[in-house]
Amino acid sequence: MRAGLPSGTSLLVSFARGLGVDDDEVDPLASDLLPPLLARLATAPRRLGRASGLYRNAVRTTTFGLIDHMVLRTRAIDGHLASALRSGIDQLVILGAGLDARAWRLDALKQATVFEVDHPSTQRYKKERIANRTPPTDIRYVAVDFETERFSDGLERAGFRSGAPSVWIWEGVAMYLPLPAIHDTLEQLTSLAAAGSELAMTYRVQGLFPLGAIGRAAIPAAFRAAGEPLKSTLEPHELVSAVAPAWDVVYDEDSRGWQKRTGSRANPARSFLAERLAIVKRRA
Repeated sequence: MRAGLPSGTSLLVSFARGLGVDDDEVDPLASDLLPPLLARLATAPRRLGRASGLYRNAVRTTTFGLIDHMVLRTRAIDGHLASALRSGIDQLVILGAGLDARAWRLDALKQATVFEVDHPSTQRYKKERIANRTPPTDIRYVAVDFETERFSDGLERAGFRSGAPSVWIWEGVAMYLPLPAIHDTLEQLTSLAAAGSELAMTYRVQGLFPLGAIGRAAIPAAFRAAGEPLKSTLEPHELVSAVAPAWDVVYDEDSRGWQKRTGSRANPARSFLAERLAIVKRRA
């Protein structure tokens, strides 16, 4: 984490959501949240006319499927969130929110309270970028370093109601934490989540790298060079054990399953099949 700046991965995710795979916008707010250069690159298709498709396809190819992967992941989680809100849940907690703009772009959240939990540097940057905008819903920021601080205390101070059901999003974070921090996060979450609560989380499994041994060495090295090393993996059965007995895993798929779930035009990328999305529900 660089002082005064969001994480590099949060910038990449926001860029991917801003660019998308076609003219069906995933995140119109990305251009406000990104630094000027990245914002211009993300919004370039709006200025390129007939060449917009060629530009998008070039970026999709040169990023090894990152754009498609992020679009699929976002669409899959958005769909789950919409379903949870329709069930009557009115509290959303986004752990490691980064430059997530769901509170701003999803009409279904207008009657909900959204708690964004993340590193202070990322939150300061984000609030500065959207300082001139009026929040469309009740957004509450909870600053925390997941490896050294407990987010549960901050959530309660921010007005989180532990006696009422809640929906949680933990997207693209767990793989950057050591296993003890993952288990601690799940324990804190369980202590706050009432019966009927739901969690959408992504995690990384071992052994799925493109280009065989080259990819197995090169991809982790690239994350280390960016200052955000991959620190952990889980297998699906290990996740089941980690959330038991308080939670049930009701869905667990990689991006091929997300595409079927959403009907998106984005293509699952082999480069990112190691990331899976699990939906878990809190038992009564």
